[in-house]
Amino acid sequence: MNKQTLTALKAGAAPLVLGFAMLSSGAYAQDATADDSSTGEAIVVTGSRIVAPNQTSIAPITTVSSQDIQLQGTTRTEDLLNSLPQVLASQSSNLANGATGTANVDLRGLGPSRTLVLINGRRLMTGDPNTTTSAADLNFIPAALVKRVDVLTGGASATYGADAVAGVVNFVMDTEFEGFKIDANYGVYMHNNNNEFIRSALDKKAGDPAYDYPRGNSVGGGQYDLTAAFGTSFDDGRGHATAYVGYRRADPLLQGRRDYSSCAIAASGSTFNCGGSGTAAPGNGYYFPAGADASTTGALGAGTITPGGRNIYNFAPVNYYQRPDERYTAGVFADYEINKAIHPYMEFMFMDDRTVAQIAPSGNFGNTLTINCDNPLLSAQQRGEICNASNLINGYLGNFPLAAGAAFNPNQGAAPVNFIDPTTGATYNKAFFQLLRRNVEGGARQSDLQHTAFRTIIGSRGELGNAWSYDAYYQYGRTNYSQVYTNEFSASRLANALDVVSTANGPACRVAVTGQDTRCVPYDVFSGAPISQGALDYLTSTGFMKGNTSQQVASASFTGLLGEYGIKSPLAADGINIALGAEYRRDALDLKTDYAFTTGDLTGQGAPTLSTSGNYKVTELFGEIDIPLIQDGFVQNLSFNGGYRYSHYKVSNGRTFNTDTFKLGVDLAPISDIRIRAGYNRAVRVPNIQELFAPQIVALDGTTDPCAGEDTISPACAAQGLVAGTPLNPASQYNGLIGGNPDLTPEKSTTKTIGVVLQPRWIPGLTASVDWFDIKVNNAIRQFGADAILAACGDGVSDACDLVNRNPAGSLWLSPDGYVIDTNQNVGGVKTRGFEFNGNYSTEVGNAGRVSLNFVGTWLNNYVVDNGLTEQYNCAGYYGPTCGVPRPKWRHKARVTYTMTNGVGLSVQWRHLSSATVEFLNPSSSLAGRTNTLDDKINSQDYFDLTLTADLGKNLTWRLGATNLLDKDPPLVTQAACASVFCNGNVYPGTYDALGRYVFTGITMNF
Repeated sequence: MNKQTLTALKAGAAPLVLGFAMLSSGAYAQDATADDSSTGEAIVVTGSRIVAPNQTSIAPITTVSSQDIQLQGTTRTEDLLNSLPQVLASQSSNLANGATGTANVDLRGLGPSRTLVLINGRRLMTGDPNTTTSAADLNFIPAALVKRVDVLTGGASATYGADAVAGVVNFVMDTEFEGFKIDANYGVYMHNNNNEFIRSALDKKAGDPAYDYPRGNSVGGGQYDLTAAFGTSFDDGRGHATAYVGYRRADPLLQGRRDYSSCAIAASGSTFNCGGSGTAAPGNGYYFPAGADASTTGALGAGTITPGGRNIYNFAPVNYYQRPDERYTAGVFADYEINKAIHPYMEFMFMDDRTVAQIAPSGNFGNTLTINCDNPLLSAQQRGEICNASNLINGYLGNFPLAAGAAFNPNQGAAPVNFIDPTTGATYNKAFFQLLRRNVEGGARQSDLQHTAFRTIIGSRGELGNAWSYDAYYQYGRTNYSQVYTNEFSASRLANALDVVSTANGPACRVAVTGQDTRCVPYDVFSGAPISQGALDYLTSTGFMKGNTSQQVASASFTGLLGEYGIKSPLAADGINIALGAEYRRDALDLKTDYAFTTGDLTGQGAPTLSTSGNYKVTELFGEIDIPLIQDGFVQNLSFNGGYRYSHYKVSNGRTFNTDTFKLGVDLAPISDIRIRAGYNRAVRVPNIQELFAPQIVALDGTTDPCAGEDTISPACAAQGLVAGTPLNPASQYNGLIGGNPDLTPEKSTTKTIGVVLQPRWIPGLTASVDWFDIKVNNAIRQFGADAILAACGDGVSDACDLVNRNPAGSLWLSPDGYVIDTNQNVGGVKTRGFEFNGNYSTEVGNAGRVSLNFVGTWLNNYVVDNGLTEQYNCAGYYGPTCGVPRPKWRHKARVTYTMTNGVGLSVQWRHLSSATVEFLNPSSSLAGRTNTLDDKINSQDYFDLTLTADLGKNLTWRLGATNLLDKDPPLVTQAACASVFCNGNVYPGTYDALGRYVFTGITMNF
């Protein structure tokens, strides 16, 4: 983008296109003069390929200015975007279990995969090969170099191609910067721990060090960001170059540093306690007591086992609430005008980001199912309880060992199997014993995630006479990814280390005696003694994976100002403008996993992670037209905008498909003070490579099995093959068969928008707009949802029951052969509808300075989901395992800024989120369920931010501020209401301020 384009963008089009955006600086809108817009220079707007004078946008656009980025004090781009009412929380730095190490943006809650991210109007490549969203990584973008961020609502596939279903987020970089700039920021979280609700639960565990909690003020989680930029023009302004380097670091913050996240909240009716995991230390075991046909838990002690007892482990304190992160960025933007027809340019951006996700220690999560009854580590009491006749193994159903007394055993009561020791020849029995034991001696699990990415563009633009201009470029982007997962346990070695026999030298692993694995050291979980270092060394395992994503784009577009040929409406002064072009894109993904990941040998992963690879190519033709129909006639302006794109896809598995997308828009200004705009867009999203080719695996997928933990078997559960009670997972999890589907086809969406923009002449400096939006996604690429499948089966939907595959014990979590089939499908859809409000007002206060008021709000009327299986449900105003993060019906941000003539400024921001109800109270049978008084409703939340700025001389600007100034505690929910991954520490971070008050300071030096 050349200097003339940027100058024109700041001018007369800005109030019409961007000025009513909540976050634009009021001073910028006021600076535009009436005749700036008539300079005849090119205007570039997000959402259009046409580069022409007086160009405006019909689609609603909200703009975040560089000033607002500084006033917010954030060093992370996702934190800024998540505060916008249009955006729902996604992958961010406050997630640990399930974190990818990336940062994504989710417009309208339709998912990161349906939000297209651009830099300077061009695509940003996929940020991670090990995620199903294939979304761009916002960590790639240096916030200090961002000039503005345009957030466009609704489908834009006709302009930019696939994936722009929910809209577009375009980061416009300051490529025309002149001089030398250093931008430095530091921030830290400060919180007063005084949450009475959680303390009442923690105090019930008084005396147990595992449930200790912080008191009083806590300071931590510091963030540092330093960026240096240099820009200069040369050869009498014909060329320009900008270069930057940046460094960012964030310190870790544990959940144990906040009282409200020091334990996981569990509910029993109206009683709330500190919950936890049954994988504990000392451990627990599932077995069949003497004479019983259903299993029970037994709590292990020092040489004891207590039938019906259960040890609980508090996994919360060691989980990261903020991950440590270190990022390096660098880049250069350069262009040189040889002549009007040849203006080469290039962009190069680089990022290296490394973060660590830490969660509770690994262990035996029920990965082993038997214990040998000749085990010398068993005490007499333990052997008598575990090795009773009802619990001895008398056969197998597939690979699942059958206890003689189990109700589901087809040979119930038959004699036990006599196993033969390969060394002594003696026979022995095995008992059913599914061990749950936490590796507290080995420390927390850590996922070391590194993303190294670069993106380069080489192109040329220019004017081909008075009527035509062109822009052609080649772009290549790549992300290299690695993950090292440490402090895990090996499932195969666990089986070896628990199979212990007596020898002359004491207890030893059977495989060590036979010579099969001489490294094996017995794993003594029965005596109550600490696990030996030798056993830990043997059992501890590390997983490795690496991969990459790449994207190539070759694009050429031509803009024609047909008014130069006299082609125009007789009622308009400006001519018809068109854009024509062609584009080629290739996206590829390759992920390689080691033996431990591939075989599922890492006990704490819940499932294997398999290698994946694939690619697709797309060739596209597109066109756009802008027709001024009436100008300065009986109406001020009436114009039409339309666009079309044809795309041909070729997938690496040999499949091909074609898509057609288009847009239609009308812009009407009866008088200069009022604009009415309306748009209709057809967009598509093609299945990404993970959705197509990810291997199908059994992994944790659902929350609560309604058939588990019940004393009586309901007819619905009996229809699923359940013949006896099955235990409830204390961590509220169960398995699903998930993965790709090579037969997926593109999903389609339609977006309708109607809006009014007001810029009254009698109130200088005021712009306001309201836009109605309606987005429908059909033939959606989605899963049914494990919880929805079980709910539908419970309601008698036979197709849903066919997707439930219980293991021989009737469980969906005790072993990998129990699961719900929940793979990707083209099924159902999503419909969301609402209103977006924007306002901006700026005025001089005599000689005392300037006051600016900015506002943006979103009213979410509907978010209706059709999963293709059960009754439709509306998630607007709800949250939970199926609806996901809270979707308040009303959200807004309002900012008031006062800047004095001496350069001192004060800015106050108010962020509001209306209440959200737990999905279990939703009238749809797809979601309705049991709840509790804590989860019933998240009350409305209000946050206040304050920032002080000062110009210290000509070259230095200083900032001091705080977000969540009043240190408001986040709203808490129980484990049952937590959506997988995006709920962490009893909180939905990203939606609500999870860590308390954030105090920041920063300086910008310009030379």
